[in-house]
Amino acid sequence: MIDTEKLIVALDVGTSKVVALIAQINRDQQIEVIGVGKSPCIGLKKGMVVDIDETAKAIKHAVKEAENMAHCQIHSVFVGIAGSQIVSRNLEGQVQIPSGEVSSQDMQAVLDKAKNSAIMPEQKILHVLPQEFSVDNQYDIRNPLGMAGVRLEGHYHMISCGLSALQNLEKCVHQCNLGVDAMILEPYAAANAVLTEDEKTLGVCLIDIGAGTTDIAVYIHGALRYTEIIPVGGDHVTNDIAHVLRTPVVEAEQLKIKQGCAQSIVVKRDEYVHFPAANGKENRKLERHVLASIIEARYTELFEYIYNQLHSLGALDYLSAGFVLTGGAARIEGAESLADGIFGKDRTRLGTPTILPEMGGQLV
Repeated sequence: MIDTEKLIVALDVGTSKVVALIAQINRDQQIEVIGVGKSPCIGLKKGMVVDIDETAKAIKHAVKEAENMAHCQIHSVFVGIAGSQIVSRNLEGQVQIPSGEVSSQDMQAVLDKAKNSAIMPEQKILHVLPQEFSVDNQYDIRNPLGMAGVRLEGHYHMISCGLSALQNLEKCVHQCNLGVDAMILEPYAAANAVLTEDEKTLGVCLIDIGAGTTDIAVYIHGALRYTEIIPVGGDHVTNDIAHVLRTPVVEAEQLKIKQGCAQSIVVKRDEYVHFPAANGKENRKLERHVLASIIEARYTELFEYIYNQLHSLGALDYLSAGFVLTGGAARIEGAESLADGIFGKDRTRLGTPTILPEMGGQLV
């Protein structure tokens, strides 16, 4: 009999699909995934809910599939969130230390001071993550508790979300008779799943390419410094193919998945693809490198935007561990090599979550 008190349930409500994962803490205190459920979803656009009923239907189907695999019934979930309503900021606060020794009350006071200076209307705080502290003239302190001094300063990365976007997603979950344990920013969750602690310490940029958005998270000196939700993803590549080749979107998606490549230079000139026209006429024939050039243009635009953003922030020189690509749209052939051409040779790797062998690789 499964102890439901020891279950952890994650719900990733994405632009193209909903994924539900059920995990339990085993005897070795390790997380073991025991149930996976997936369902196509048409209720979101660029990470935002645009149809509550369709989104709820997809959530219900994914959760039911995961429950059947895990042989249990769940009651609440941790929900991943992204979209244009996400706002992130770096904050700082400082307080005097009355007792001359940093206490937990002092640490809470400096956190409250930082948060109070950043309250925005119609926004709800999702995370306030510590970066580093300073006590008097001693800097780069990870944990100041118990240290002697007269002034404590704290630096944090705060992530908030528009209330309406949050409430709409919560409504979808509640419509499935599920509670919400917490809302978690998706690139933050993805970073914890695929990045190593060494990478975070050395400095790394996670690029999570989904269907509707690309989410980035930048870690420097072990702390999250920058997050951004870019409203461009794999669906935009599909639409580019459909528009240029004048073929149905469904066929364009299959072309991308089965024949796509993000680097036209590696495609042989004598390779061809076949696809139907949008008007229903007979199949047409196209050199595969032409398809690759359409895909390459969109990925190049995305990677160059990220490069320029990091350059303007002055973060590029601090990314010793380079770049990690993850997400469904990052798995296309040539994406890693194309990124290397923009970010620097051998600076990019593909990242996937750790999967227990008995799951058979179903989570990627």
